[in-house]
Amino acid sequence: MSFEISRRDVLGRIGILETKSGKLETPALLPVVNPLVQEIPPHVMFERLGCKALITNAYLISRRSENTGVTNIHDFLDFPGIIATDSGAYQILRYGEVEISPLEVIRYQESIQTDIGVILDLPTGSRASKARATETVRETIRRADEAKKAITRRDIAWVGPIQGGTFPDLVAHSAREMAKREFDIYALGSPTEVMEQYLFPDLADMILAAKTNVPSSAPFHLFGAGHPFMFAFAVALGCDLFDSAAYILYARRGRYLTNAGTLHLEDMEYFPCGCSACDNSTPDQVRSRPPTDRTRFLAEHNLSACLQEIETIKEAIAEGRLWELIEVRCRGHPSLLEGLRRIEKHKSHLAHAAPSTKRKGVFFFDSTSLQRPEYVTYLERLVRDYEQPKAATTMVLMPATRRGPKDRASKSMERVEFGQKVHVCLYCPPYGIVPSELEDTFPFMHTEFPEQPDAGTIKAMAEAIRIYLVKNKAYQSLVFVHSNKSWQKRLGRMCAHTCREMGLKFSFHGRHKLSNLPIEILGNQERYRDKIVTNKLARKKS
Repeated sequence: MSFEISRRDVLGRIGILETKSGKLETPALLPVVNPLVQEIPPHVMFERLGCKALITNAYLISRRSENTGVTNIHDFLDFPGIIATDSGAYQILRYGEVEISPLEVIRYQESIQTDIGVILDLPTGSRASKARATETVRETIRRADEAKKAITRRDIAWVGPIQGGTFPDLVAHSAREMAKREFDIYALGSPTEVMEQYLFPDLADMILAAKTNVPSSAPFHLFGAGHPFMFAFAVALGCDLFDSAAYILYARRGRYLTNAGTLHLEDMEYFPCGCSACDNSTPDQVRSRPPTDRTRFLAEHNLSACLQEIETIKEAIAEGRLWELIEVRCRGHPSLLEGLRRIEKHKSHLAHAAPSTKRKGVFFFDSTSLQRPEYVTYLERLVRDYEQPKAATTMVLMPATRRGPKDRASKSMERVEFGQKVHVCLYCPPYGIVPSELEDTFPFMHTEFPEQPDAGTIKAMAEAIRIYLVKNKAYQSLVFVHSNKSWQKRLGRMCAHTCREMGLKFSFHGRHKLSNLPIEILGNQERYRDKIVTNKLARKKS
C-alpha cells in the first residue's frame, strides 16, 4: 500500500491511495454494503454511480453458514473496485459482543482477499465513563499487538482503530500507541453516536486529538461519517476516508440527503438535485411508487449526493477554498457551526500544518473566519518576526482601501510627507495592523472583506494592535486616522484605551484632515519652518 498527497488546504488533502486492487483518490467515501441485503447492487454503484470503493462486514459474512465458501470478496459482491472489510466492532458497540475472536477475524479477512482490513477493536462509544473508556483503549492496544503478530498478508492495508470516546486525552494516548505499531491506515473509532447526537464540537476535539498523534503521511479514516453536510468539516480537520450506511438508512425512512441538511420526501415539492435519479422525476411521482422502488430511488440519490459532495470538496482543496466551503456548510446547522468555532482551541495546529500561501485570495466573512489558518499565521508572524523601523517613534495607523495594490493606501497619505520618525501602518478587517511595507504581500492584498465588520472582528483587530505595541515598545505615540465610519471610530476608541494603559500619546483624526496633522507628528519640522518663511516673503512682495 502507498499513499501520495498531491494537494493540501487547511488540513484537507487530495491524495492517491494505492491498494492491491487499484488506486483510490481521496478524500473518498466508502458506502457500507450489507452483504445480505442490497437495495443498490454493488456493480451498479461502480458502473453507474462512479463509486470506486466500498466497505462491507467480514464478521457478518463469516457468521452465515451459506457464505462459508467465500474465497474472494470481489466475486461474492460482484464489485471490481476496492473493498474494505470491517471486523465486527460496530456490532460490539450495538449489541455488546460478537461470536468471533480478534485473531479469527484477521485470518478470515486475509482468506477472502480483502483490500483494506480492520482489526477487531473494543469500541468506546460516546456514553462510556472515563474508567470504561480507559479499559477500551487498553484492550484495543492489546488486540493491536496480537494482530500485528498474526497478520501474514502484507499486501492488505491494515487499519489501526483509535479509541477513547469523548475524552481527548485518551484519544491522543490511543493514537500515539497505534502509531508505534505502524498501521497502514489510522481510524477514529466510536464517533457514530457523537455524530448522531450532533455533538460536532466533541467530534472536532476527537478528530484532532487523534490526527495530531499519528503520522501525517498515513491516510486517516473517520468511521460512520455518512451525511454530506459534514464532510467538508471533517476533511478540513484531516480526514481522508469515510464510511457509512446513512445513504440507505435515511432512504428507508423517506429521507432525502443534501449538502445543507435532510429533507423529507413526503414534504417535498421539488428535487434540488440534478443527479441521474432526480433529473427525470418529481416528488409526486416518487411518492406514488411502491415502497421498494421509493427506497431504491432515495438510496441512489443519497449516495449520489454524498459522492458529489466529495467532488465539491476536492475542487475546493484544489482552488484553495476549503475554508470558505466549510464556513458555508457549517451554517447548515447550529451544532456544526459550534463545531467550527471549537477549532479556536486548535487553530495554532491548523495554521502550522496548512499551506502558507495560496494561488487565490482569502474571503473573510465574520469573526468565525478568525480561526482560518491565514489569519492565525499572520498574527503569529507579525509578533514573532516583524520589528518596527528603528528610528520610528510615532505610528500613523490609517484605513486601507478596497482599491488595487498600487492605491491600497489612501490618496491622503500620498500627499503627506512623513519623516523617518513616523511609521505608517494600515488597518482593515480582519488585520488590525499591516505595516505599509508589507501591504502588497500575502495575505493582506489578497483578502476580500465586508464593508462593515462584526463586533468580534473589531475586537480581534484591536487586540492585534495591542499585541504589536506591547512587543514594539519604541513607539511614543499613535495617530489613528479614520474615514468617518462607525466601526473605525469604535476601533479607534479601543486603541485609545490601549495607549492610556501603555502610557502612549494618542490622537484621533479624520482622513480629510490628514494634511493638517501637527508638525511634530509628521516629523518634518525644518521643512515646515522653511515653508512658513517662504510663504511670508511671498505675501510681503505682493
